[in-house]
Amino acid sequence: MSILTLTTDPLEEKLNKTIKNVINHVREYPSEKDVTFSVDSKLERGFRSEIKVRDFNFIVDEPKNLGGENEAPNPVEYVLGALASCQEIVIKAYAGQLGIKLNSIRVEASGDLDLQGFFNLSDERPGFNQVRYSTVISTEEEDPEKLQLLKDFSTSRCPVLDIISNPVPVIGDVVFTN
Repeated sequence: MSILTLTTDPLEEKLNKTIKNVINHVREYPSEKDVTFSVDSKLERGFRSEIKVRDFNFIVDEPKNLGGENEAPNPVEYVLGALASCQEIVIKAYAGQLGIKLNSIRVEASGDLDLQGFFNLSDERPGFNQVRYSTVISTEEEDPEKLQLLKDFSTSRCPVLDIISNPVPVIGDVVFTN
C-alpha cells in the first residue's frame, strides 16, 4: 500500500496566504486601502543618480551615446522593467488566488521615444510615444475561464500598466537654493 502525499511549495503557500490576508484586511478595513511609495534621488555625477527606496539603493545612468557612463539602466528603461515585473507580480498573485499553478512568466517590453521632443526640437512629447509588451505564461492549467480571468487581471489590475496607460495627476515643484 502506498500513500500519496501532495507536496506544496512553502514559498507558494506563504505568497498565497499573504495576498489573501492583505485582500481580507482591505476588505474589512477599507479606510486602510491607501499606501504610499516614496523614493529619494540625488544626481551624483554626470547623468548618474543614486536612488534610495526603503532599505535599498540603486543607480540610474544614461547610455554612452546619450552622454552617460552606461553604469546602469536609464529612467525609461526602469519604467519598462517596472512594467514587466509588475505584470509578473500581478499574474503570480492572481494565479495563486485562482488556484492556477504557474511554470513560468516572461515579459518583454519596449518603448519608442522621440529625441526631438526630449531635446525641445519639436512639439513631440518627451516621453514614450508607444510602449509594447508581450507576456508569456507557461501553465498546465486548462480551464479557459480561469485562464481568461488571469489574462484580464494582468491587463486591468497591473498598477504600472495603469500608470503608463492613463493620465495620473502629478503635483510637483522646482525650488532653487544656493
